[in-house]
Amino acid sequence: MSSKTLKKAVSLVCAVALILCSVCMTGGAEVSAMTADEAKEKLQDLQDELVAVNKELAKAKDAIEEARERAKTYTKRVEIVKEQISILQESIDAKKEELSVKQQELDAKVKEHDDTKDLFKTRLRAMYMSNDVTTLSLILGANSFSEFLVAAEMQSKISKHDTELIEKLQNEADAIAYQKEIIEGELASLENDMEILEDKYSELAALLQEANEDLTAAEAYKQVTEEDYDRVVAEMQETQAEWNELMGTGMYGYVGGYFAWPVPGFNWISSPFGWRTLYGQANWHGGIDIAGAGIYGKPIIASNTGRVELVRYYTTGYGYHVMIDHGDDYWTVYGHMSSIAVSEGEWVAQGQVIGYVGSTGNSTGPHLHFEIRVNGDRVDPLNYLNYDYEF
Repeated sequence: MSSKTLKKAVSLVCAVALILCSVCMTGGAEVSAMTADEAKEKLQDLQDELVAVNKELAKAKDAIEEARERAKTYTKRVEIVKEQISILQESIDAKKEELSVKQQELDAKVKEHDDTKDLFKTRLRAMYMSNDVTTLSLILGANSFSEFLVAAEMQSKISKHDTELIEKLQNEADAIAYQKEIIEGELASLENDMEILEDKYSELAALLQEANEDLTAAEAYKQVTEEDYDRVVAEMQETQAEWNELMGTGMYGYVGGYFAWPVPGFNWISSPFGWRTLYGQANWHGGIDIAGAGIYGKPIIASNTGRVELVRYYTTGYGYHVMIDHGDDYWTVYGHMSSIAVSEGEWVAQGQVIGYVGSTGNSTGPHLHFEIRVNGDRVDPLNYLNYDYEF
């Protein structure tokens, strides 16, 4: 359920609640003037309304759970991306520092190269101006041919050394420039990764905000629906009291309608109503056992609207079980539950979760023992149940 849908639903429920409240405020005289048939008809309408409100309440709870899970997931993912951004930023900072060092090395090597080259040029210029490098000066200045050869060789070595030095410095500078180029490429790649992560962070942050907004809307819708639920129950009790007064009885009336299948999604009857063999002996089974693979822990719903009259936590017999009074001596029994979600005296709507399938008490495995009782007698539930109805 989206936040927009929830907000519209909240507005709609509020509007309906206001209208119904105004009707309730002006309808006191009408209730007192009801006939028994009118009271019974109103009870049926209220039961239908209670079922509808309970469905909306279930949707709101599902929406809350779904939004919470989304918010939880996105929160974790946001934290992971934040950590990735932090680690990546450290790598970028390290690369920038490495790049700065290489730039300093390159600057120093270029300067050394330029200084050496300038020195070499200065020396050559001085030698030329003094004619020290001409062959004639070498010949004239030499006292012998051997001296001339030594001088010429020395001059050649000096020139070669300077040239090799300049070439060496140039090669070193080129190598540093190449390393710098590699580091710049790595830095650009890291910065590109950072952009991707930041975009991902923004996207996740937006999804997290949306999930939180949906959660807020769902919680608001649940609160309004719970208030509507309480209002319908109160009106049912008021109408029930009027019906009791008209009929001169303390019993409230069963207003009819089908009984919903008590374990949605599980239709296998492992043990039907009637006689059966149990532990090698004939045994009368006053209900039906609903079982199936994976049924343990699945929700059990109220088969019809009514009041919870009995909640017991036995370790024998029915085990954990609930009995609901639907009026006019129509009862349902839910046995062997793993846990119970309602309390005695509580009104429940058809389709409302009242507990979960288990194997408590005298049970041979996970299943729901379900009974319908009419005027104190156990009857075959299959004559009353609607297989196809699902909440």
